[in-house]
Amino acid sequence: MKQFVSLMLFFVFAATAVAQTGTIEITVYNQNTEKTLENAEVHLIETDEREKSNAEGKVWFTGIPPGRYSLAISHRSFPTPINVTVEVTAGHTTQTKVSLGEVFELETVVVEGERIPPTISRKDIRGSELLRIAGVGTDALKGLTTLPSIGIPNDFFGILYIRGSEPGSNLYYLDRTQLGYPFHWGGFLSTISSETIDKIDIYAGGYGAEFGLDSQAVLDIQTRDSIENGLDGKFNLNILYSEGLLEGRIGDSGYFSVSGRRSYFDLIAGPIVEAQTGTEQQFPYFSDYQIKINYELNDRHALTVNAFAATDHFNINAEEEPDPDDIEPDVGRTSLFFKNGFSAQGIHLYSELLDNRLTSYLSLTRNLNTLNIDLKDPVVISYKLVDDQAEFKDAVFEDGKLVAEEIINNSYDIKIDVPVYTLREDITYKLNPFLQLESGFLFSYSPANSYEDGRFYEYELVEESRTRSVTFENGNRMEYFIPDRYEVTELEETHFEFGHDFYRTEGYLQTRYDPLQSVSIALGIRMDYLDVTEELSIQPRGSVNVQLPNDFNLRFAYGQYEQSPRPYQLLSENGNPDLKSSIARHYIFEIENEFTQQTDFKFATYYKDTQNMVINERTRGPLLQTLAESEGDRLATEDSVSNYLNQGSAYVGGVEAFLRHRIPDRFFGWVSYAYTHAEQREKTDALYNPYLFDNTHIVSIVANYNFTENTEMGLKWQYLSGTSEVPISSLILIQDPVTRGLNPLLASVDEELHAALNPYHKLDFRLSHKWRIKGVKLGGFIDVLNVYNRKNKIKFSFNDSTIIVQDEEIVIEEWESEDVQQLPRIFYVGLTLDF
Repeated sequence: MKQFVSLMLFFVFAATAVAQTGTIEITVYNQNTEKTLENAEVHLIETDEREKSNAEGKVWFTGIPPGRYSLAISHRSFPTPINVTVEVTAGHTTQTKVSLGEVFELETVVVEGERIPPTISRKDIRGSELLRIAGVGTDALKGLTTLPSIGIPNDFFGILYIRGSEPGSNLYYLDRTQLGYPFHWGGFLSTISSETIDKIDIYAGGYGAEFGLDSQAVLDIQTRDSIENGLDGKFNLNILYSEGLLEGRIGDSGYFSVSGRRSYFDLIAGPIVEAQTGTEQQFPYFSDYQIKINYELNDRHALTVNAFAATDHFNINAEEEPDPDDIEPDVGRTSLFFKNGFSAQGIHLYSELLDNRLTSYLSLTRNLNTLNIDLKDPVVISYKLVDDQAEFKDAVFEDGKLVAEEIINNSYDIKIDVPVYTLREDITYKLNPFLQLESGFLFSYSPANSYEDGRFYEYELVEESRTRSVTFENGNRMEYFIPDRYEVTELEETHFEFGHDFYRTEGYLQTRYDPLQSVSIALGIRMDYLDVTEELSIQPRGSVNVQLPNDFNLRFAYGQYEQSPRPYQLLSENGNPDLKSSIARHYIFEIENEFTQQTDFKFATYYKDTQNMVINERTRGPLLQTLAESEGDRLATEDSVSNYLNQGSAYVGGVEAFLRHRIPDRFFGWVSYAYTHAEQREKTDALYNPYLFDNTHIVSIVANYNFTENTEMGLKWQYLSGTSEVPISSLILIQDPVTRGLNPLLASVDEELHAALNPYHKLDFRLSHKWRIKGVKLGGFIDVLNVYNRKNKIKFSFNDSTIIVQDEEIVIEEWESEDVQQLPRIFYVGLTLDF
């Protein structure tokens, strides 16, 4: 590490005298409508470069040496162009907004562009590209897994495993409002519509003090806040779900959008099954919606109101009329109700004051996470015979001679409601062109409630099935079959109720300083307080950005990021209220180069060291100790006591490379590679063992080409070397982070069920075309998933139940593993309608 730091300092001092480059970002607006303008030509006069604005009105010029530059902007709809002059600073992006409209005098306008400070480990990805990647089904969040160290490729789970940080430690924001969870059904489809996404900022680690406690990575998703036309709409129809979007202007200063999606497998399969079985079913479905209103109150203040929600739901019932010949003790009217979801609302005020040197972003948000599971499993353990005239209650047969005599009811019920109220403020103040101060705070209140109740019977066979004959009083004679008879041996009951009010206070102070044109420095400190631990954490963070010769950009960052104990580790029956936060230190090193205006390359290496990790250590209870002494260490796990201690440690290291090429309106694509190595140990004197997705190689190749303005073809190929075993909760996020692990039975699934991804590779193909019919845009696409029909598999297994005896692991029960086939070749089609 000393050699690495010395090398970094050498580059810093060696580059201070070298002239470097910056970037110009132009956004062109229609002065009459105040909306972005597509296909405007921007001419950079000094270099004679010309580019046309995209659908968002944007144009980029990269690799520009520092200095003042003249740009000429024109559009076929406006006879008079406009000239502007911008100032470029090394290592920064100069953002400029220009409006085209009717003018009476051509003049030169000097624009003070907004300089975007270079931020470590931030990837700025355009939503319009992500949703067009082959195989993602127009889902921008699923497209993120093609970027280095962002996810684990597979067909079932949305695993946003970002530079060694498990998905549960990521923060997800949608327009500054926290997202409950990113994917429906654990990975089937993202919980937000991709049609309105403007860009996604990914902070993969080593980021500044602006993001706080319990985050190792941040996804900041931003949606559109303006359009060029007065009213636009879009309708998507494919084999899985339908989606509608309506957006438009509110006068000259506002914007609104409303979108919603719903799957319809249940609407097709449900009536068919009900007609055949007579049982009402609610097959699995998902739905979500988003609403956004943005309005400029005046030239200094803008108000945004947003709301969104997502739901996953099913209610399955067993058949009402089981076959008499198939009567077994587990046959009965079984039902399972499942509903998981979240909703969120936010109001945000953005202000620019003191000649735009002071900006303020104030947000008040509410989030609600819910989970409801209700299982009812009646079991008939004995039967009796009745005559023709008897009334049947709980009859097994419709024509009923044989009826249930004794029924037991297994049941499981869980209800979780976790609202979170948050007040957040971020302030930026520019002292001068070279020095900027940033500060902010966050107050959070969460009255969490969780309830769990379960009854589970065990029974044994006491009388085997047999055939008998009987003669009734009316003279009728019948042979009948009497099923096996069982007897209850044990009843296991669980009941858990949890209610706690969580309070959190966070604040930060950060400065960005450019002592030279080629050097940018960010230093910050964040302080967080969580009431449940009564602990104030202080987290220093900093980064250095240096421009090197030949347009190379070097960055180094260090940051301390604290992860508070989970509530179940503190507050459950076997929790430890004295736990403290674990401390993760991030070391990030990146090199970036823009070879040309169309091609850029990035290489990064990172190391994360975590100390004081909370470890679940099992110890012997009194019964277990007695058994060990009297029966030669023949043990039972039922009497073991679990306790959580701050005694673990872990480290994650990796490298990644990213090469991207863009030709405006013709081609975009990239090649990415990532390698991750992760290990942890449970005690300071223990050996390190593989941790989470250890020793993983991932390669992604993406290419999209436009043959014409209306026809596009895309390919995506991904390779995964395989992963180590991980708990199922690292793959599927269905429970909010506050109550996750608190419910005993639900938590036991995570302890027992693990999964590992076997070596994986797959090629996806996409072809799309658009038609314009009487002013309406009609589009269609076909995705071919797994073109060469690779048989990828996921290995599911139950962990061995073990106990430590005299420093040796004794296996109590061993479970089998099973490989589950992932998706075969699939043809996926869809239609879009734009108006």
